[in-house]
Amino acid sequence: MLFASSRSRGRAGGAEPFYLVSADADCRVDPDWLWELYAGMRDTKAAIGVCDYYYRAEHFAGRPRLWDAIWRTLRCRAVTFTLFGGFPDGKGFAVDRDVHDRVGGIEIFYQLRDGEFVNHLSDDWDFGIKVRASGEEIHYLPRSRVEINPRRVDHAVDEVIAGRAYGSNGTIVMRDIRPTTATGGDTPAGGDTPAGPVDLTPDEARQAWEFSIKDFTPKNTILPVLLTPALLLREPVRDFFGADLADRLGRRIAEIRDEMRLVDLTPIHSYKTPSYRLYFEFADEIFARLRATVGEDIGHPPPLPPCLRDVPPDRFREFVRYYCEDRESGEAHNYFGNGGVF
Repeated sequence: MLFASSRSRGRAGGAEPFYLVSADADCRVDPDWLWELYAGMRDTKAAIGVCDYYYRAEHFAGRPRLWDAIWRTLRCRAVTFTLFGGFPDGKGFAVDRDVHDRVGGIEIFYQLRDGEFVNHLSDDWDFGIKVRASGEEIHYLPRSRVEINPRRVDHAVDEVIAGRAYGSNGTIVMRDIRPTTATGGDTPAGGDTPAGPVDLTPDEARQAWEFSIKDFTPKNTILPVLLTPALLLREPVRDFFGADLADRLGRRIAEIRDEMRLVDLTPIHSYKTPSYRLYFEFADEIFARLRATVGEDIGHPPPLPPCLRDVPPDRFREFVRYYCEDRESGEAHNYFGNGGVF
């Protein structure tokens, strides 16, 4: 993207906007993907346009429990992306070149894993956070569609359902999960030999959904309003949360931002701490709104971490802060999963 931006500035183009477009190499774009992405960016004047991305249901034929967890996640995402615009995902997005350059482009940075430096792999989301925090608009463009390659779900399902698909203990990594067999068939959880489609057990399905919704809710429902509290004044957002909850969320966000302002409330590196804190404080009410908007099958919040279950109610917020102050590592990070599930 840096190269494309630099190269494009030597071309004639007048006042026309210039867009940088990205898609993951292992995804399949729909025939109208690029046109719908361009048209949506042009019409909304957004700084970033976020594609819709999907799995083909027929790929999971014979695995109804697995597909149910995936489909519930996709339904939740469609609602919140429509409300908040979402964040760019490597699967497919476009960004206005001038905005890309103004915020410094996509940062590539490193983390320690077992004493060695490794690439940090949340660069697309971190970039979106920088753009959102700079005051720019992000729009969800659902007519621009990208099909996700399901290989991670197929070949690392044991890690997916346990929230370790992208690492653990705060280090986000991606291992090579291409099948090592010539047939490349589906493998059962934890297995290395080809087999037919294997569905999750009821316990695995529950675990998969809990990690999926725990990863989803702080990132997709809380983070947008944490970064842009003015969203809570928009009518569709207030309708989603309800006026009372929207107002209380706004006040609490202001308190947390003020509390952290001299320390570390920066767009990228510390957004998880306040998002996690707000999740624990408002989870019951947010899940009630998701059930009312997406469907009753969204259910209730997963169980609290054991260390928080016996905390006195009048000290709950205090101990939530202690728990979440681990930042990018430790128990809090592992509780919420690491970089996504589905």
